[in-house]
Amino acid sequence: MKKILAGLFILSAIFVGSANAEKLLTATIVGSGSPLFNENRASASVLISAGDTQILVDMGNGTQANLNKLGVKARHLSALLFTHHHLDHNEEFVPIFIGSLMGQKKFTIVGPPNTVKLTEVSLDLYKEDIEYRLSKTQRTLAERQKNFTVKDIKGGETLEIGDIHISTIEVPHTIHTVAYRFDYHGQSVVITGDLTYSDKLPTLAHNADFMIMDSGGMIMKDGRNRNNAKKMSGKEPKNGRVRAHLDLADSSLMAKKANVKNLVYTHFNSSVVDTEASLQEIQKNYTGHVIFSEDLMVLNKAHNNASNMSKKLNHSYEIVDTGQKKFYSNNATIALPKEGEAFFGQDATYTINDPSYTDNNDGTISDNVTGLMWQKSLGEKLTYENALQKVKSIKLAGYNDWRIANVKELYSLIQFSGTVKGESALTPFIDTKYFEQPLGDTSKGEREIDAQVWASTEYVGKTMNKDDTVFGVNFVDGRIKGYPKYNPRTQEPNKMYFRLVRGNTDYGQNKFVDNGDGTITDTATGLMWQKADNKAGITWQDALTYAENLTLGGYDDWRLPNAKELQSIVDYTRSPETSDSAAIDPIFQTSSIKNEAGKNDYPYYWTSTTHLDGKVPEGNAIYVAFGEALGKMRGNIMDVHGAGSQRSDPKTGEAMSRGPQGDMIRVKNYVRSVRGGEVVIATRIEAEKMSQYSVSPSVGNNAKKASPSSVNNRFINRLDKNGDSKVSSAEFNGPVNHFKQFDKNNDGFITADEAPTGPPKPRN
Repeated sequence: MKKILAGLFILSAIFVGSANAEKLLTATIVGSGSPLFNENRASASVLISAGDTQILVDMGNGTQANLNKLGVKARHLSALLFTHHHLDHNEEFVPIFIGSLMGQKKFTIVGPPNTVKLTEVSLDLYKEDIEYRLSKTQRTLAERQKNFTVKDIKGGETLEIGDIHISTIEVPHTIHTVAYRFDYHGQSVVITGDLTYSDKLPTLAHNADFMIMDSGGMIMKDGRNRNNAKKMSGKEPKNGRVRAHLDLADSSLMAKKANVKNLVYTHFNSSVVDTEASLQEIQKNYTGHVIFSEDLMVLNKAHNNASNMSKKLNHSYEIVDTGQKKFYSNNATIALPKEGEAFFGQDATYTINDPSYTDNNDGTISDNVTGLMWQKSLGEKLTYENALQKVKSIKLAGYNDWRIANVKELYSLIQFSGTVKGESALTPFIDTKYFEQPLGDTSKGEREIDAQVWASTEYVGKTMNKDDTVFGVNFVDGRIKGYPKYNPRTQEPNKMYFRLVRGNTDYGQNKFVDNGDGTITDTATGLMWQKADNKAGITWQDALTYAENLTLGGYDDWRLPNAKELQSIVDYTRSPETSDSAAIDPIFQTSSIKNEAGKNDYPYYWTSTTHLDGKVPEGNAIYVAFGEALGKMRGNIMDVHGAGSQRSDPKTGEAMSRGPQGDMIRVKNYVRSVRGGEVVIATRIEAEKMSQYSVSPSVGNNAKKASPSSVNNRFINRLDKNGDSKVSSAEFNGPVNHFKQFDKNNDGFITADEAPTGPPKPRN
């Protein structure tokens, strides 16, 4: 079933609805440790659950304590399974078994040889204790013995527990060991237990969503390796010792052969793992998603609660969500589309790393997602060269390692909940609760949108009349453009704002791996990309449909990337002019086109993000120019803003040229799809926004908006959070001077008769 992730609601908190939760197969790492005591890790145990079915696999030391933290009672378990009978895997079987007997539920005990013996000996040894406990509820042991079954298996058997289908194989270890595969509604989890290399395991684990396996061979911070037998692929060490655990070459090779979507390591000892060094070894074979597990980590296709840990260990940086929460057709705001309906798959459908900031109250803001620390204010406008010199002497909040943000760092702050109308500002494209964002000074002849922030990234080519160009992000109108470093008429240095940043120097540095199946993984972000584009220009709506219906590399959960995701793969060291290529790593395959000037060039690519600008703000979608960002000025078609710019096109209509720089409007752009990341799919719109939409599920060009519940004024309904039919200064998300301009009676509120029906006019 495609898009299993759609079991999550977006409310003030994200939760899994009960109806959808029943259709999720979930693996919870109850214990991720080893026989060695570790106060941070219980020993081996995993809980498999789907609906009312709960299966506990292995029961090492600390299992009961962690089950209690999870709110799971032994009496509610459906089955107890063993991979093998080593103490660190079965130490707490007896109390959990007795706890299951105290319940009302039928349950099953399954494991390799000696499972029946272990159960019978435990019953015999603790018979009096068990009978005493049961007598308190007027039951007998003989009655409860009829409600459970116990069996030994060798591996190769299948069984059904609830609606979960279980397959088994024997895997090599020092004693008889069984690996299990759990399948439920198209979802699958494999648990290997302890083992060495197995030729059979990749067959059992083929295309599994998660394979949870022995962490043998991890490289430690102190330089040691848990298993010195590297790259043996099943061979025994020459020193005569019997191998008991995997090495990284073996585990990663089996994961590769099995084509598992997530490789989850568990069974860690008490030493500190060097995750970066270990990951480098793992990725020599397996280039999928690697998770270093920890206790109480939850794994399923809808929401991987391992995200916080796996992000820090596996990725150089995380891409922050665009903040777009509303849904749009080609020309209107619409209700949330369901999967398979028109306009499903647009930006608001998927949430990836919601923005999260901390004001440090010292002139700095910390981004809790990217690890970057930012200068809160912009200061005064500076020339590019002056800014480069000034930053060398900046000391802020006790730090002196500040730098001018590059264009990818700067773009991490953009929020597409912003709105603009031409040259007039409405709502900034940045969170003004944390960051100061001035407007252009209209008294000096500037437009309100003339408040661009330059990055440290210079365009490698030239724009317009062979101008030296610097990329900037405009947080007032929501675009990336290249701006001339010098005034074309006077040759005086232009001045722009700058925002300083520090920390996470790896941000924006891609690490691409060709998976050999038509996909490219960026291990820096954890995103997987379509290697080749769709080879044709199509409308925005068709682009959404194309990406949602794509099956590639064994995956069917592809989507149209949002603006930030797509911009993350721009290579700003390339351009058609200087490298005779698109602004993207040559590991990708990029279509070539003849542009409007008749030159060889490269396409614009659609994103899933709507850009709210113009008379019909819902009618524009964002694209990133991987070729020249063309415009027609004074009759000449030229690269006006540089390859790597982000602008927007109408979702429908005809190709044309428009705007101050004569932007070439293509309407039909190309597609490069993406998948992966920690994605939450919207199944419900935030309650406070529901009144803006029709209750009808229909979408499309003719979708009707509901009449507002308060007043018939779009401005009021968009900003009125408390439902009092007016907008307070706290609810107003824009410049203070604009609020005062609208609040004509100075009562601290904007009412329907005061609210604008268009953009605010500049004041002289």
